Amino acid sequence: MNNVCRNLARMIDLSAVQAQSTKADIIACAELAKQYNIISLHVLPNWVPMLREELVDYPDVLIGAPIGYPSGGVATSTKIAEIHQTIANGASEIDMVCNIGRVLSGDYDYVEQELNAAVKAAYPTPIKTILETHYLNEEQIRQVSELAVKAGMAWVKTATGWTSTGATVENCAIIVNQINGRATQVKASGGIRSLELVKQLYAVGVRRFGLSLSTAKEVLDQLNANPELFPELDY
Repeated sequence: MNNVCRNLARMIDLSAVQAQSTKADIIACAELAKQYNIISLHVLPNWVPMLREELVDYPDVLIGAPIGYPSGGVATSTKIAEIHQTIANGASEIDMVCNIGRVLSGDYDYVEQELNAAVKAAYPTPIKTILETHYLNEEQIRQVSELAVKAGMAWVKTATGWTSTGATVENCAIIVNQINGRATQVKASGGIRSLELVKQLYAVGVRRFGLSLSTAKEVLDQLNANPELFPELDY
């Protein structure tokens, strides 16, 4: 495996978090993660114990799971319980959907308290907050991104992948600009289906990419054969 392929694999969150994702789907994702040493594989929380066994000999592949998924509308106490249980089951990363309805209502005090509580509950496990940018305007994206940074979120993530839009270059650029070089980083997720879009998102500052099995395989196979397609990663 060349440097370009290796480096991109360490930026991919491979995802099998749709309602119809089966055990066979997850095992197929695990095989690709093993092949390319992908940084993490995300599954719905009930699959975490099974995935932990599947990856027991591959400690470099992290196990992630979404919390409050996909609506973000459950009570904060429910999210906290999910975080505790999912980490206890073997998750090494947490992606939590922010309360979208509260954001759209302008109830940023609620959102702030929930983000703070989630970071505290997950510590020292890194946690991302999912904004679901499809429903938000620029000001709302900036507000939640700022709260995420202040709460100590490791990442701000664009979307669940359950809406019709997700990781647009424009929205990712807004998040990167708001974070402005601070410790929190940006994960793009939702609708990434080509190497070209990955490259565009990388150019604006994205450093994690939520990809499906088919897209991840296509992109990594492509770069394994043709590393010159992404020279920025040849380091």
